[in-house]
Amino acid sequence: MKTIKPFSFKTAVSTGLAIALLGTTVGCTIAGSGYDNQRIYRVDNNRQNDSFNRVSQQLRQDLRRKGYQVMDIRPDSYRGERAITAFVKKNNQAYEVKYTYPSLRLINSNKIAWSNNGKDNKYQRDNDRYKKDKYKDDDKYKGNKRYKKGNVEDSIKRESRYPALKRRAINKVRAMGYRVEDIDLEEKNKRGVFEIEAKRGSQKYEILLSYPNLEVIRVKKD
Repeated sequence: MKTIKPFSFKTAVSTGLAIALLGTTVGCTIAGSGYDNQRIYRVDNNRQNDSFNRVSQQLRQDLRRKGYQVMDIRPDSYRGERAITAFVKKNNQAYEVKYTYPSLRLINSNKIAWSNNGKDNKYQRDNDRYKKDKYKDDDKYKGNKRYKKGNVEDSIKRESRYPALKRRAINKVRAMGYRVEDIDLEEKNKRGVFEIEAKRGSQKYEILLSYPNLEVIRVKKD
């Protein structure tokens, strides 16, 4: 019967060294691979920057030859494709001019506003459209705003103390030497205000009293 001999110390040491060397080799390969990817990524970015700088410089020269003052050139996109946009001025008129990238084929040209400090107002047209829509919405919902204002006034007039405060407002204005011709509650700055039409002699006045404190806000000749 054969007896299996145990591994010798020398064999065990050799096996351990081989495994350690193999692990070191694999680790170096992985680390080296990551480094190469980062380096290639940086090189690609640098190439893209160099390409944009080269194309933008060519566009700048072409525009100057055509008599334009170049204010700024920026990377852009058009219909999912890369593009390049230039902001230029000619005869005191600013333009936004868009080209394909990198072939520099003209896509469109639009007049824009330009601020006095030399910085472009690229979104002026969008702002104009926004303001137009905003004013349109204001007109559209003007009735709703009046309705909300009416709700404030109505809620105050429904207060149980309102009739008594209204009488006190009239008496206060009379005590000031005026004849009260009309009184109504208005909403100003989200607060109730008694607006009173009064006379002293033949002169008409408009008097505003705060609600509910009845402090004099304004006395104005009408």
